[in-house]
Amino acid sequence: MKVLPVSAERFIDSLLDTGSTEDKINRIVEGFFILFPFSRLSLFSYSPINFISELIFSLHADGSMLNQDAIREDIRTIQPIYEAVLNKKARYITVSEDHSELPAKYVKKYKLSSVLVVPIKTGAMVIGCVLIDGYKGEESDKESMVQSAENYFGRAFIKLSLFDDKHMGHKLSPREIEVLEQLSIGWSTKEMAMNMGISEFTARDYIASAMKKLNVKHRAQAIGEAIRSGLIS
Repeated sequence: MKVLPVSAERFIDSLLDTGSTEDKINRIVEGFFILFPFSRLSLFSYSPINFISELIFSLHADGSMLNQDAIREDIRTIQPIYEAVLNKKARYITVSEDHSELPAKYVKKYKLSSVLVVPIKTGAMVIGCVLIDGYKGEESDKESMVQSAENYFGRAFIKLSLFDDKHMGHKLSPREIEVLEQLSIGWSTKEMAMNMGISEFTARDYIASAMKKLNVKHRAQAIGEAIRSGLIS
């Protein structure tokens, strides 16, 4: 593992100093390759509502982008990744020649010999995961490497989430957040209006306003985005 002359904390701060959220995520990934001996990294989104994980992008250590396959899976069908997400803990998966817990189609296509799974959290909720392969380090360093990689992404995405949550908190009003909470537990517009002491028209107006600010097309999307942003649990 490479060692920088500054602490990992200061290094992460420097990565997240300026730029858009996309720029910051790209710098987090690039920073990982500076510190850790891997050859490929893939970032996936994850919905705790339907258990679907979807590829956002994949990069080689040299910065080149892989061909963007449309990977979208219910992770309950991929037990080791599901367990990592469920336990909110990084897991190193070794792929043997005669047996693998990972889908054969991905093992073959990407020539996987091992995969490090690191869940990405906002507060207590997993909103994504990083899949990293092509480990080039020493076997004796593997256990400490897994812990260090988990700490790296944990610190980096906590700082990124704090920035985004602060920004998002200013975008949505308390009432808009409240209607999303009511939606997330299954109340109808009529029921949430009664719970909140407002008219159905006003409740619908708050919902529409929240959806517009979150830039989503339907209510389920609004709930998912609010959960991923840490606005509701």
